[in-house]
Amino acid sequence: MSNSPTPPIDMNHIAIDSNRIAFRYQTAATAQSADTPPVIPAALDDVTLTIPHGEFVVLCGQSGCGKTTLVRTLVGLAKPLDGGILRYGETASPSELTRHGFLVMQDVNYQLFADSVRGELLLSTPYRDEFDAPEDVLQAADRILADLDLMELSDRHPMSLSGGQKQRTAIASALMCNKELIVLDEPTSGLDLKHMRQVGALLRTLADRGKAVLVVTHDEELAAQWCDEVVMIRP
Repeated sequence: MSNSPTPPIDMNHIAIDSNRIAFRYQTAATAQSADTPPVIPAALDDVTLTIPHGEFVVLCGQSGCGKTTLVRTLVGLAKPLDGGILRYGETASPSELTRHGFLVMQDVNYQLFADSVRGELLLSTPYRDEFDAPEDVLQAADRILADLDLMELSDRHPMSLSGGQKQRTAIASALMCNKELIVLDEPTSGLDLKHMRQVGALLRTLADRGKAVLVVTHDEELAAQWCDEVVMIRP
């Protein structure tokens, strides 16, 4: 076995790096009397996850093991109790993580706000109105809509869509946002096989263009066909 030292990690290639984070929360079941400090279980404890630019990483594990908590922490929607989230080797604040990361939630009804499907994509850009957006931005939005079979629905209100169509609309917004870390929590749960494969191929293309892609999923085909690495969280 070689005794040569391990080459140092080039932090300029790392989009996000969780540094032994722990996240705890208190529920009614764990609260005790005012005289006794509450016993708060760890939703996450001593978790380290590195996601380089240009890689498609799948995160899996049993229900309740902390996957959703972890991805919310990586995009600044939850704050770790211990440890920190690094960008390029430096600890990042939650607001900085939110600026540079995009999360597609399990229940996309909580993140559809526009009056049209095309307008939903424009919310991910500096242009919040179709009348203000330049032609190249509108063309980019329409290409993504076409790739996800949403073009014919572009003028529909997002809340009038089926569950799978809403899911694809939220994924389209992630593809449109141009942030460096794209995180999707069970993105294929409401999709048929055809659209699951469309999403997998588009996320693969996104990673190949240099984005860091992290997907929480139990979909073995998605993981097997398109991802670079599978990370298992154990309770």
